[in-house]
Amino acid sequence: MARAILAPVVLAPAVWASAPAAAQEAPYIEFDMTVVTGRNPFLLPGDDAITTAGEMGARGAATIDVDHASTLALDGRVAYRKYDRRFGSFVLGNARADFDHRSDEHLSTRTGASYERYLPLEGMVASIDAAIDPVSLQERYVVDQDVRWRPDRQTTVTGMAMWSRIAPQGSLLLSRTDAVTLVLSGERRLARFTWIGLESQATFSDTADGSNSRAATVRVKGGARLAKGLTADISLGLATISQGYPGRPRSGGSGQFSALGSICYDPRRFRLCVTGRLAPTVTSFEGIRREKSLNARFDLRLMPRAEFSLEADYRSMPGVGQMTDPEVMRASARFQRQIGKYVKLQLGADYDRRTGIASQSLDSWTARIGATFRIPSL
Repeated sequence: MARAILAPVVLAPAVWASAPAAAQEAPYIEFDMTVVTGRNPFLLPGDDAITTAGEMGARGAATIDVDHASTLALDGRVAYRKYDRRFGSFVLGNARADFDHRSDEHLSTRTGASYERYLPLEGMVASIDAAIDPVSLQERYVVDQDVRWRPDRQTTVTGMAMWSRIAPQGSLLLSRTDAVTLVLSGERRLARFTWIGLESQATFSDTADGSNSRAATVRVKGGARLAKGLTADISLGLATISQGYPGRPRSGGSGQFSALGSICYDPRRFRLCVTGRLAPTVTSFEGIRREKSLNARFDLRLMPRAEFSLEADYRSMPGVGQMTDPEVMRASARFQRQIGKYVKLQLGADYDRRTGIASQSLDSWTARIGATFRIPSL
C-alpha cells in the first residue's frame, strides 16, 4: 500500500535519476493464480456469509536503454477475479511507464504516466474512499513530470507537476475528480547522513458534481541516520484547504498543522518501518480532504528463499462523519516461498475494518493462497 500518488511529498533527497543501469531488473513476464475466501470482503452491512473468489493474472516489466543518458521503464498487470456469490466478476490491473533522462551530472528529468483499475480497499495506494464506498470500482489516471537540479554535491532542487483523475464506476457517493498538483522542494546535505529542506505544494481539484477544492502546503523537513541501520525523516508545516460549491460561498482556507514522518530500522535480515501523515489528499468524495494515516510494515527473510511480512495501515478523514470520522484499517500477513527458479507460493490473511459517514463500523477477514509462475528472463 504504498505511497500516496495523489498527494506527493519528498521526504528525502531524490535519488531516482542516479540509479545505475546495472541495477535494472531483467525483463520478465509472470502469471499468477490466487484463491481468496473470507467473511464480508466488501464490508457491507448485513453480509456475514463466507465468500470465495478466484483470480488469474499476468504481469510484465522491462527497462529499455534508449541511449547512454535515457531509459524507459515499463510495468503492468492485468487480472480477472470472479466471486462465487453476489458480487460477480471484476477486471483489475495497472500499468506504468517512466522515461528517465540525465542531461549531465547536474540536471535530470522523469516523465511518467500510469493507469490503475482497482477496488478502493486494494489499490496500489491505500484510499480513504474505501470508508465511503468500498464496492465501487475505480479508475485512476496519472501523468507527472519531475525535474531535479543539483547545482553542487550538497544541494538538490526538485520540481514536480502532476495531473490526475479518479473515476469511480457507478457510485452514488463518489464522483469523478480531476486534480493538478505542483511541488517545489529543496534539500541541503549537512553531513553524510543528515539533510534539511523546504517544500511547497499546491493542489487544485474539480469534481463532476460541480464542486472544487484548493490546497496549499509549506513544510520544513529533514532527515538523519540516527544509528547503524536506523534512519528517520520528518516534515512539519502548515496547510490550507478551501472548497467551493455551486451557488454557495467558498468555505475553509484557514491554516492547519501538517506533518509527515517516517522511521526505519534495517539491520539487513529484517526491516521495520513506521510512517505517519497528516496532510491534504485528493479523494473522490468532494475533492481535497484532510487525511490522517499511519502505516507500519515488518519484513523478515526467514531463509534465502522464504520471506514473511506484516503490515498495518490506518486512514481517517477528520470532520466528515456525523458522529465519528470516516476511517478504514487493514492488517495483513504474508508468507512467500520460492520453489525452484520460476515458481513462488504465497499464503496470506487480511483483516479489514471501516467506519462510514453514517458512523457504522463493519469488519471482515479473508485468507488467500496463490502461486506465481515466472517465464525465464527474455
